[in-house]
Amino acid sequence: YFTKMKNLTKKIYKEILSHNSVLIIGSTDSGKTHYTLNELVPFLKIKKLNTFYFPNCNELLNIPNNTDVAIIDETETLMDKNFLEQRHPNDKPYYSVEYLEKVKIWHNKLKNIKVPSVFILTRNRKDEIEYLIDNIKTIDWGTAVKCFVF
Repeated sequence: YFTKMKNLTKKIYKEILSHNSVLIIGSTDSGKTHYTLNELVPFLKIKKLNTFYFPNCNELLNIPNNTDVAIIDETETLMDKNFLEQRHPNDKPYYSVEYLEKVKIWHNKLKNIKVPSVFILTRNRKDEIEYLIDNIKTIDWGTAVKCFVF
């Protein structure tokens, strides 16, 4: 586990240094937030990168001008909406109208971020995670991302 997290941190750091953004995808309660707060953020700060963590998109207000890296937890993509709806035919609708409206507001906020970012996304099934890894190069709000499985 420790080596895996160190490797993930190095990969993320390399992407950020290249001015690229990252999407971390993992299941609920897998430790994504714990890793971010206890490993990634301290590492980036040691590397003298001014890093700001936002626990979710609702908390994403103004990113300070001196920000080098923004980390946004609990993001959402709709790029796999059809895939998820086909996988879960009994969940109708898969996403409520209210939730889709909320996600649209989040995406409008996310597209204003102009610094390399780490977006954290939850998907619980292996096939759902693999679908995103195989299909996302640019996320809904127009940011190119490199995807990593947590």
